[in-house]
Amino acid sequence: MLDQAKAFLGNFKTLDLVTCSYSVSNIAQVSFIQEDFDFYITGLTNQIHIEQIKFNPKVILQFKDKEINLTYQGIAKIVEATEVDEELLKKLTKADSIIQEGIFTPVLVKVIPLKIEVKKWDFVYGFPQNKPNIVKEVFRSIETTIKIWFRATRLSFVAVSIMGVFIGTAFSFFETGSLNSWLNFLLAVIGIAFFHIAIDLLNDFSDHRSGLDETNVQLTPFSGGSRMIQSKLFSPAKVLMGAIFSLTVCLAIGLYLNFTVNGNIILYLGLGGAFLGIFYVGAPVKLVYYGLGELAIFLSFGPGIVFGSYYLQNEVFSWNAILISILIGLLISLILYINQFPDYEADKAKNKLNWVVLLGKKNARHVYAFFMVITYTLLIVFSILNILPLLSLIVLVSLPLPIKAIITTYKHYDNYLAMIPASAMTILTCLAFSILLGVSLFVAP
Repeated sequence: MLDQAKAFLGNFKTLDLVTCSYSVSNIAQVSFIQEDFDFYITGLTNQIHIEQIKFNPKVILQFKDKEINLTYQGIAKIVEATEVDEELLKKLTKADSIIQEGIFTPVLVKVIPLKIEVKKWDFVYGFPQNKPNIVKEVFRSIETTIKIWFRATRLSFVAVSIMGVFIGTAFSFFETGSLNSWLNFLLAVIGIAFFHIAIDLLNDFSDHRSGLDETNVQLTPFSGGSRMIQSKLFSPAKVLMGAIFSLTVCLAIGLYLNFTVNGNIILYLGLGGAFLGIFYVGAPVKLVYYGLGELAIFLSFGPGIVFGSYYLQNEVFSWNAILISILIGLLISLILYINQFPDYEADKAKNKLNWVVLLGKKNARHVYAFFMVITYTLLIVFSILNILPLLSLIVLVSLPLPIKAIITTYKHYDNYLAMIPASAMTILTCLAFSILLGVSLFVAP
């Protein structure tokens, strides 16, 4: 009967591939190459079936004719580059008419069998030698959960927000010579991290509801959202629930911190930040659709986070802390701004009137350069005026990063792939600037 099953499989050139992630399933018809009961398939790295296999290797292959339905349960694995049989990949990409699209390349996937079933024949055959080890499966499941939420929450970007807490706390230390509460600092870091995660998830949910992310094909590692919904890794409801949970944690921490210090400044800052974050793209306000998104980010991640963190330690109002927050607010806003260049066509089509859409990419590059120059100029001015210590001028060693970003933007503003280094350099500029400034505030006499 096993030979009969193999002969039946030989009648097909394509198969129905069923993949799943967190109860969100997908069916794709793909070409295959068969070696005994192992199958090779392909797809681009951003195609749904490949995305789901990255996080859940359990798949079902279906082969049907008018009378017989053979179901094949298996384990899929993306073949590492050193193992890739180029001839197999070449044949499969040709059969499915797959070519590289932007940063997304074809990959080869090998599927090994766990069980074959043909109900009409009353036939079931298992492959126990391929069954995963239970202990390894548990650890793989934990690892997968961490990886998938890491991607959904874009934790690599959260570090940028935490820099605001670092600078606010460091400036308080510079003025007073001590920290009043390490606990408040740590809670602020956690709270702001959840705030950033909530905003990103809400942004993904809202852009899905508007159809924006579905129309955006010029994707980069830094723009276009997490693509969790479009890749069917999460359902829209799961993304929304993640946003609500993150925002709840943030607000709970904020309320606690408000009760640990005098007055209600932390409460007001938190409510203001929540409003700006929720309605950045959220209905009915949708600030970013009216050219106010950049201002919302500046206020939330600049004065909101930096001054709030300063107040948690000092419990006094300080115009100097507000002035310092301008630096961080501008840098974080520039990260958002530079990532609007690849999204330009999709944003314009959906009438998302951010500054790059309003100005046009050619003119928008001048604004990017202007605010980057302003940020470093203000650093120098604040150091001369003794708002910052002269040691803070050490931040100037990071200048090669924004210079490279500006040059790249001027040369390649209309080429979304060539703009990837500009996005990376902008993020690195923010991190390097913040770390060097914070350290200078902690060690300055």
